[in-house]
Amino acid sequence: MKRLLIALTIISATAVAGNNPLLEAPATDVAKWGEKLKEFERPELPNLKEYPKPFHSPNAYKYQMNDVCSTCHTFAAHKKDDKYAPFYNAHGTFMSCNVCHFVKEGVEYRWAEIKDGKVVVLDKGDFYGLKYVQVGDRVMLSGQESSAKIVPVYNGTPVELPLKGNENLLRDKTAVAKMHNALTEETLKCEDCHQKGGRIDFRALGFSPQRVKDLEENEIVKGLKEYKTIHFPKFIW
Repeated sequence: MKRLLIALTIISATAVAGNNPLLEAPATDVAKWGEKLKEFERPELPNLKEYPKPFHSPNAYKYQMNDVCSTCHTFAAHKKDDKYAPFYNAHGTFMSCNVCHFVKEGVEYRWAEIKDGKVVVLDKGDFYGLKYVQVGDRVMLSGQESSAKIVPVYNGTPVELPLKGNENLLRDKTAVAKMHNALTEETLKCEDCHQKGGRIDFRALGFSPQRVKDLEENEIVKGLKEYKTIHFPKFIW
């Protein structure tokens, strides 16, 4: 009876996820992912006690990690590369992990929001701003005024899985195998998007002409490529 209830729970969770591209990949290496689930340790955000005073707006809200990816990996998933990791992690507050890790022809990028266990694509809204957001015991710089994120859309479906209704996928080794097998080996790098005619159409996302210019001719990206060491504020990891 207990096994039946577990099976029904997993089936129910999968049904909520629907035909998401993240669950349409082959369920290969299931045993390997089962072992990884046993060994997995969720990244811990640094327990810092002092933060710089926000200069644009009060630090008045906490950011929710309400998608399947960040629920396990948090926004501090990147640690190996000391030079680029802070920038990758900062992007995770306003951009789905799958923007860089689900790279296929035919993908478009839209603003979307997770509401009541569904990913809702947004056609209008003032999405871009600059705030400090509190995540756990630390503060991160975030480019957003709302809970919307940039997500890839493939064959009309947002490539994002809400946590609500899909909690059991995280304990289902077959589902975990599918989700990771759906990701592509070649990930996007900074210069893939931050250039004229890059992967992401910033104009289509609603950025102002001046902001598009700043994003396409980004000085930070140029500095990352030119200089061996970048001194980045500790509070962003």
